[in-house]
Amino acid sequence: MTGAAASSMKLTSRLWDRQDLEARLCHALDIAGRAIGRLAEHGYADPDDKSNDPVRPEKVISETAILLLAASTADSRKPVRTRVQNLAQLLIPHARSERMRLGVCLQPALALDYASAHVCLKRIGYPDLAFDALLDEALKSQAAHGRERVPHRMLEQEWLREHCGTGTGRTDFRRRAFAGRYSALSFPLDLLACSRDDIYAFTHAMMYVTDFNLAPRRLPRHRKTILAEAEAALACCLDNEDYDLGGEVLLSWPLTGDSWSPAAVFAFHVLTSTEDAAGFLPAPITRLDRLNQLDGDSRTDYLLATAYHTIFVMGLLCAAALQPGRTPPRVVPARRAVRGSAGRILSTLDADGRKTHWRDQFAQLSDRERDALAGFLLIIALRRKTTERDYAAVAGLLREGHTLGLTDMPAGSQTAELLQRLATFSSLASRQSA
Repeated sequence: MTGAAASSMKLTSRLWDRQDLEARLCHALDIAGRAIGRLAEHGYADPDDKSNDPVRPEKVISETAILLLAASTADSRKPVRTRVQNLAQLLIPHARSERMRLGVCLQPALALDYASAHVCLKRIGYPDLAFDALLDEALKSQAAHGRERVPHRMLEQEWLREHCGTGTGRTDFRRRAFAGRYSALSFPLDLLACSRDDIYAFTHAMMYVTDFNLAPRRLPRHRKTILAEAEAALACCLDNEDYDLGGEVLLSWPLTGDSWSPAAVFAFHVLTSTEDAAGFLPAPITRLDRLNQLDGDSRTDYLLATAYHTIFVMGLLCAAALQPGRTPPRVVPARRAVRGSAGRILSTLDADGRKTHWRDQFAQLSDRERDALAGFLLIIALRRKTTERDYAAVAGLLREGHTLGLTDMPAGSQTAELLQRLATFSSLASRQSA
C-alpha cells in the first residue's frame, strides 16, 4: 500500500461512517414517503387534543420537497438516489395538484408559497412548463408583493423567486437588501436571552443563503463569528432538548464548509444517540402520553404529523454531511484547554440537579474530549444562570471562564456587557432612591 493510500484510509477511519449517514437519510426519505401518503391530501388535526396546531397539507408537501432538494446534494450511493427518485414521483401529483394551482391563481402574494415544492422539484430535474406559465402570470400581477413578511420569510421568497425560472427571478438574490441588511445572519443573536423564534430565523437564513451548497452566496459576516454564535444557539437547544431546532443549527457547519467544531461533533453524537434510542428524533410537540392513547391509523397519523419535521431535519443534516468534505469526525476533536477545565464548569451545572440527555452523552467522553467542550459548557451555564437571574453566579462563571481562557467568544463578551448594564442600572436606581 502506498503512503498516500494509507494516509487516505487513516483519514477516512476518523470520519463518521458514511453508511450510517446514508441509512439515516434513507430513514428520513422513507418517513417522507409515508407522510406524503397519509398527510398530503388533508393534513392532520387531532380531534381530541387542540394543544398542537393543525398540520396543513401544503406544509408537509413543501418540507418534503426541501428534503428532496437537500438529498439531491448528497454524495451517496444507489439506495439514496433510488429513494429520491421514488419520492419525487410520489410528490409530483401533490406539488402540482389543482389545490396548488388554484392557490397560485387566487392568491398571487402567496404564489411562491404554493409553488415551493414545484420549484424544488424543477431544480432536481422534474420540470412542468404549464405550472411555470401560471406561476409567471401570478408573479407579474399587481398583488404579487401584497403580503408583509418577517425578514427570514422575505429571504425565503427571494430564494424561491430566484430559482423558479419563470423570467421573474432576481438573479442578484437581492443580496444587499435581504441577505445583507435584513438577514438574521447579519447581526449578532442575543445569546443569553434569544427565543426559539430568533434561532429559527437564524437557521432558515443560513439555509437560504447557502442554498444547501447548490449555489451558495457569501455570508454577510465572517464565518467564524457566525459559527461562534451558532455554537451558543446549539448549547441552548441541547440544554432544552430541542432536537428539531438543534439539528437545524447543526446544519451551519456542513453548509458553510467549515470544520466541525468540538461542540458541533458532540451535538451530532447527542442527536444520533437519541435517534437510535427512540427510533426517530423526538419532536417537542410529540406527547408520549397522547401517543400511547392511540392505536392503528390514528397512532400512525399522530406520530407522523407531530414528528415528521424533526425526522426531516435529521435527513437534511445527514444529506449535508454526505457532501464531499463535509462529513463530521467520529470523535470530538481535541482543542487546547486547561486540564480539568470542563470539570470546573460542570460542577456548577450539576449543582442544580437538572437531568438532560446531553449530560449522559458527555459522561461517555474521555477527559481530553470533555476539556475540548469546556467553552460549550460555560455557555450553557451562563445561559442557565442568566435565565434564573442569578447574576452573582453569572459574574462568578465569567471570572472562572476568564481564568480558564474560555471567554474569548461572543457569549463571553455579551455576558460582560450584561453585567456592565446591570451595574449602570444599579447605579441609577441608587441615585433615584437617595
